[in-house]
Amino acid sequence: MRWYVFKIPWQANLFLALVSGSVMIVSWFFFSKLHHFFDSFFPYENGIIMRMIPQVLLTFVFVLVVSGVTVSWVMSLFPFSSLIAQQYTDLAKVAGYFAQFLVVLLINVLHLSDYLFHKWRENATRAIHLEKEKSQVQFDNLKNQLNPHFLFNSLTSLDSLIQENPDLARQFLQQLSKVFRYVLQHKDKGLVPLYTEIDFIKNYVFLLQTRFETSLTIDFQISNESLEKKITPVTLQILIENALKHNIVSAVHPLTIQICSDEQYLKVENNIQPKKQVETSNGQGLQNLKNLYKFLTDKPFETVIHNGKFVAYIPLIA
Repeated sequence: MRWYVFKIPWQANLFLALVSGSVMIVSWFFFSKLHHFFDSFFPYENGIIMRMIPQVLLTFVFVLVVSGVTVSWVMSLFPFSSLIAQQYTDLAKVAGYFAQFLVVLLINVLHLSDYLFHKWRENATRAIHLEKEKSQVQFDNLKNQLNPHFLFNSLTSLDSLIQENPDLARQFLQQLSKVFRYVLQHKDKGLVPLYTEIDFIKNYVFLLQTRFETSLTIDFQISNESLEKKITPVTLQILIENALKHNIVSAVHPLTIQICSDEQYLKVENNIQPKKQVETSNGQGLQNLKNLYKFLTDKPFETVIHNGKFVAYIPLIA
């Protein structure tokens, strides 16, 4: 209801404005408490219509009672109550009631909209966290188990080296222990500096080249600017393992893997010479990596086939 009354002193209208503001504050406090009560004991999930009807009615009744008491009290305070009564006609009352109902309805609709928005945001945030946790668990499982074929082949190579070249066998065993030590030390870490991953992968490459000799070539071209950037542990090991799993590696068909970097990406590239039969694989290794990097950086983890080569672009994280 409007608080301004024509043809009375401005001081009186100022007082009416203060009264009107006080009524609005009290009403808003009541609305907040009422909405909080309904949120606790009768949430919108139990039925929006059944919740809105009593909520709107209660707030509207409260407004009618407070405004009626306030108008009666104000009219009793001033000597020009007859002037106020003259302007406060039946038509003005009906218009006032209608305006009050619209305001009450609007407040309740706004509260419903705010409630639904917060619920949507909570659900969206929860879904993101669950997806991230799922990706992290999948990747942790991947980190915690080196390919059993790699371990079997490494032990077979070590067995043959013990008789043929004991010194190389000793060096091979040292590199193998470094590989497993790295996995154990970093299995709980989300990110490691690139230089740490490179040191690890060179030990891993030594084991592979002892087995494949000249059939496998792995070149590194890492810029100094990228060494302090970070990636997830064993990323390179997974990509190299993926290349070995899907491609022929022989003296006739040597496999070449190039690892290079700039300030934004680490690129791992290998020539494609597919095997007729690929060892058991669920294809989840690269996908788990991609899913995990979605939560670590806005830059995409991409894999493409270009000019007969498989290329993976791993985003470097500052």
